[in-house]
Amino acid sequence: MTNLPDTMRALVLHGPGAGLVLEDVPCPDPGPGEVLVRVAASPINPSDLAMLEGEYGLGWPYPLIPGLEASGQVVATGAGFLPRLLRDKRVAVAAGQQGLWAEYSTVPANQCVALPDSLPFGAGASSFVNPLTAIALVAEVQRAKQDVAVSTAASGALGAMIRRRASEKGVKIINLVRKDAQVEALKAEGARYVLNETAPDFDAELAAMCKDLRCRMAFDAVGGAMTFRLAEALRGKGQILIYGGLSGKAASVHPGTMIFKGLTVRGFWLSKWLAEKTLPQMILLTRDVTRNLQGGFAETRIAQVVSLEQGASAPEAYAENMSAGKTLISSGAFDLGV
Repeated sequence: MTNLPDTMRALVLHGPGAGLVLEDVPCPDPGPGEVLVRVAASPINPSDLAMLEGEYGLGWPYPLIPGLEASGQVVATGAGFLPRLLRDKRVAVAAGQQGLWAEYSTVPANQCVALPDSLPFGAGASSFVNPLTAIALVAEVQRAKQDVAVSTAASGALGAMIRRRASEKGVKIINLVRKDAQVEALKAEGARYVLNETAPDFDAELAAMCKDLRCRMAFDAVGGAMTFRLAEALRGKGQILIYGGLSGKAASVHPGTMIFKGLTVRGFWLSKWLAEKTLPQMILLTRDVTRNLQGGFAETRIAQVVSLEQGASAPEAYAENMSAGKTLISSGAFDLGV
């Protein structure tokens, strides 16, 4: 593509919790091994909310452009064989040194996945964070030679993906939600094990269910007191994988529980999990995801699409009702097909 603009619109964060500002900023140029993507749409994920508060581990300097994944089209390339292969391709991308809540972004070519022509940009925008996290967490259960795990925040998009991926792999999921209506909705979808964490008998029910199913693993997206409750319920020699902090509070565990039950509590970060994969493994993973973005475990329910102009207030609205579905921030450059 020729005649690229000198400037572009982007949502900019000037400090932790400072709020987003729509600004005109220089349009970046791709360096060696990079491509320039004209962004179609980027979802808001819990990891993006953490970045807005300065609590995500990438350490980008301020001011920064948030947004960890997106769909779009490659419009310029830097030097290298892989960038040239991607020229003019429709792609899903993971952020490089700056985020994707913008009209354009430079991205390492090895963090791009070509999208099938039949897949709309809206569906392709959520190709990385949630689908790969679901794959990774279920794989951790299998690696531990277990067949059941507790999943917190199970009413959200990632919770649904974990549930569907686990079903494919023969892993049972104990789904934890916060409302009776969510219990009924998940059971209507076919989920067998669903508990409301706000119910007065929740802790007893979770402990009984973990005992009956011999459950020794949990995925914790919440932290705070939830980590304590999971630790008390899991069977001996259990594992809690903390991959989020939706409560905004420090995870708590009783020392005696760790000592006498042999409990392991560890953090899980998708970026580190992916960094351990070989190139052939990554190719297989991304093919698995793209096959499942429509009608498969990785399909995402989209609640609303907002423009860049509306994007400054969109994260707060998304945080208040994550279970409704994803919010996409659209650049307005392409039809999203949603």
